[in-house]
Amino acid sequence: MSNHFSYDEYKEIIAFLTEHRGLKVLDYQDVNNDSDQFCILRHDVEYSPDRALALAKLEANSLGVTSSYFFQFRNNTYNMFSQKNLSIIHEIHGLGHKIGLHVHLDACDNLINDYIIRDIKMMESALGIDIDRFSYHRPPVGLLEKNLVINDKVNVYDKMYFHFYKEEKPQSLNVMYVSDSNHQWKFGHPLDIPASVTKVHLLFHPFSWTKKGYKNFGNFKMLIKEKKNELIQSMNDEIKTFPEGLLGK
Repeated sequence: MSNHFSYDEYKEIIAFLTEHRGLKVLDYQDVNNDSDQFCILRHDVEYSPDRALALAKLEANSLGVTSSYFFQFRNNTYNMFSQKNLSIIHEIHGLGHKIGLHVHLDACDNLINDYIIRDIKMMESALGIDIDRFSYHRPPVGLLEKNLVINDKVNVYDKMYFHFYKEEKPQSLNVMYVSDSNHQWKFGHPLDIPASVTKVHLLFHPFSWTKKGYKNFGNFKMLIKEKKNELIQSMNDEIKTFPEGLLGK
């Protein structure tokens, strides 16, 4: 058995759904109301564009699948518009993956449509890439219930890809949504998806996945170490007087 949240486990999940269960990995744009089976792969990038790139390479080079990567720019843990991260996003896009906006709602007023469109335009301007999709960061129930429609943009929580329910879980779901949010499987593990399910929407957060695979504490410990090293390197690159004694610490 592979370590949880390791690349080997990720490979097992994709192989189980595509080879054993026979589901086809489809992009959001290839799904319509007549689609009778699909597997959508989605990644909300919360903390680490570097880990997102590593996962994107695994998908494209080892698994032969493409997915969607959603980036924030109202985020204190990474700067989407830094030259390094712009290069990472372009590399992910160059591997065949789609790029989307991960909507941080804290700065949103009541005009959410305008807010999302404005943010998408800023992303497009910085990246030079057309952005045709968005996902929410920590969406409130009322927003999911609204089923927001923006012309020519994919809302990943649209009813074609997501079965919204408010209270008790229905016995049958139009689409089974499985997420690794908070480094745990709140909606069940992908390897336990029933044979009767033919429509699957998978959300994987790249910060949770590494070559070795870690439990929650160990994963955050390694992530903090990676971010610290990145900060030290960035500071050293910017200023000639950065103390040598702090390098590699």
